Amino acid sequence: MQPLRKDHVDHYKDFVRDEFSIASNRVEREISQQAQDKVEEVGDKFATVIHKNLPSLIKDMQKKEKALIDFQQKKHSVENDLRYQAQKIADQITEIFNNTIKRNKWDMQKINININDDNDPVDYIHKKIKKACYEEAEVHARAKHKLYHALENKKKKCLNILYTGSHIQPTLVELQKEMATANIQLDLPNSLLALPSK
Repeated sequence: MQPLRKDHVDHYKDFVRDEFSIASNRVEREISQQAQDKVEEVGDKFATVIHKNLPSLIKDMQKKEKALIDFQQKKHSVENDLRYQAQKIADQITEIFNNTIKRNKWDMQKINININDDNDPVDYIHKKIKKACYEEAEVHARAKHKLYHALENKKKKCLNILYTGSHIQPTLVELQKEMATANIQLDLPNSLLALPSK
């Protein structure tokens, strides 16, 4: 008899493991197939085995889920419809406002109102209206302000007084009088005018 050597033991040990692994996998597949066949045979009825009320609870859950899905779809549809209608009005406001900016030559950028979840379009337009109100009020305040319109003429007159004067004393006295009509004070030292001290 030949003795069992280590290399024989190692070889047969690996052989045994491989063969049993193959056989085990085959058995596992058969068990899995049998279990799957049983599920197809009685799977729908197994809920009552778990709990007698489980099938009715599942039906109730199905109804509620369907109602939720229907609501979400309707909500989404209503939301889209309302967003579309609001955007149409926002586009009208944008057009009216931008035409007015152009017509009145206001010093402001054109607006663009977008209806979305990230901003408040009403707050946006109110801020732009206040800016436009300021622009228009400034125009009217300028138109009614007497000194504003007279300033340029007074400035030209003051420059003419400077350019046409020959002596410093009468020129500066005349310049001082004309600037006073524009509410601008010209303080002249007496020494410059060569006036006697009081």
